[in-house]
Amino acid sequence: MNITKKHLTGVVAAGILGTASLHAYDWKEAQKALSPKQQSIAAAAALSAAGRLSKLETAFERALDSGLTVNELKEIVLQLYAYTGFPRCLNAASVLEKVVNERRVRGAGDLTGPEPQSIPAGTDRYELGKRNLEVLVAAPLPSHPDSFIPATDTFLKEHLFADIFARGVLSYRDRETATVAALAALGDVNPQLEAHIGMALNTGVTPEEIAGIMAVIKTQLGRKTAANGLEMLEKVLQTRNKK
Repeated sequence: MNITKKHLTGVVAAGILGTASLHAYDWKEAQKALSPKQQSIAAAAALSAAGRLSKLETAFERALDSGLTVNELKEIVLQLYAYTGFPRCLNAASVLEKVVNERRVRGAGDLTGPEPQSIPAGTDRYELGKRNLEVLVAAPLPSHPDSFIPATDTFLKEHLFADIFARGVLSYRDRETATVAALAALGDVNPQLEAHIGMALNTGVTPEEIAGIMAVIKTQLGRKTAANGLEMLEKVLQTRNKK
């Protein structure tokens, strides 16, 4: 999983905190690792998380033009409330509704996409969420581990990784692309960003694509925020290379 020969040439090897390396880093080249759809997922998630509503309208327009369905964008916005809170989620939802309605009037012909799935009655939502999370972390997990606030584990498993992840519409790969972009955009949640970069890799997102996510963030939110994301990517890769 060595990415130093491609888009991170000289950055991982020299250390991302090195100013000279960052100035030499080719952000535009890094972004090319993402498809237009992936770039749109990253931009929509990052701007929603950061609350940049003035830019988010354009990002949603481009996302629909890139082939994302209305329900896929709804799902990205809905999922992010678990990471960014309801205020950011509801504000982004209002922007998306405005864009979708205006495009409908213009006759844009946007696809609605598949509808969310429901969890079958009688399902043990905690165990379902635990199994889904085990896929993401690629490791077995204990049930009801000791926690300072036990309800955090319950809510995490039953709600985020069961109620939300079991809805379908988006693949785990796309959900983790959105989550990494959102957490990187927040800029002060590095433990969670590091964890989800690992989950993204486990779902098939390549290191080059994660670097591409940070390149999108650089364009939308600035170099400092993007550089922090690259630093977390480097940290995850170094840890994996030691195993």
